[in-house]
Amino acid sequence: MRSSVLATAVVVSIAGLLGGCSTADSAGPAGEPIVVGSGSSELSLLLAQIYAGGLRSTGVDVEVTDGLGDRADYLAALDRGEVSVVPELTGDLLRTFDTLAGATEAEDVFTELNRSLPAGLSVGDYATAEDRIAIAVAPGSTSETTPRDLVFGADATIGTVEGEVDPLDVMNVLPRKEPTFTGAGFSEFMVYPDAQFAVDDLNSGAVGALAIRTASFGPLAKDLTTLPDDDHVYPAQNVVPLYRNGVLSESALRSFSVVAGELTTADLADMIGEVRSGVASGDVAGRWLGEHNL
Repeated sequence: MRSSVLATAVVVSIAGLLGGCSTADSAGPAGEPIVVGSGSSELSLLLAQIYAGGLRSTGVDVEVTDGLGDRADYLAALDRGEVSVVPELTGDLLRTFDTLAGATEAEDVFTELNRSLPAGLSVGDYATAEDRIAIAVAPGSTSETTPRDLVFGADATIGTVEGEVDPLDVMNVLPRKEPTFTGAGFSEFMVYPDAQFAVDDLNSGAVGALAIRTASFGPLAKDLTTLPDDDHVYPAQNVVPLYRNGVLSESALRSFSVVAGELTTADLADMIGEVRSGVASGDVAGRWLGEHNL
């Protein structure tokens, strides 16, 4: 049996979580608010506000602690009990807790994620909304090229938006084949400051393709032609809440299922566009929550 391997960048103290073996023992003092934490990305901030709003709809007092940093930082805050819930993506979270994981399809990723979680942590239902890597090509392209063929093509020049997609993640298609690098190299990636600049260069032919995140790219993503990923070479990245056991009531946990059933990738992309235009993430999330009776 393959053992799970914790990524060295993130160390979650199992001892700190073992105290949460039962609901009664691990729940905080009565009346304390549930704290939802977020990282520093626009997506994480937005999702924290959405999950916080869903929890409030059940009648509990909720606070949001935002800007906790990267994944290592907010998982450490969760481990210490400073926050009770953090929004996450299934694929990224799985590979944090199990660096050898090979699952790529949504349900398989979720199943392996549940198996890999440290004691004291659980995840709620995952949403259809996702932020997975996709390869976009110029409008009107009729090529049957697969993401793997394009990424490792001799003439591939792929654009990415700064801070959104790591070229290494684009190259690390699954299942892995040897040799890992055959053809494309870092010199064949063009990094853009924003999505509009990237789309303009794609349309002009300055780059042959874009590697995007389906939600983080923003509302421009819906007008892009993406290559079908029938082989699931890029892991599913569905939105999912990660939480400490024994802190949330049954009704609070059900709110996660309601969010999962309502939130779509298109919703997230549009809301990220609003945040980038200057609207506060709390206001954007509040509008969405109101539209969905949460």
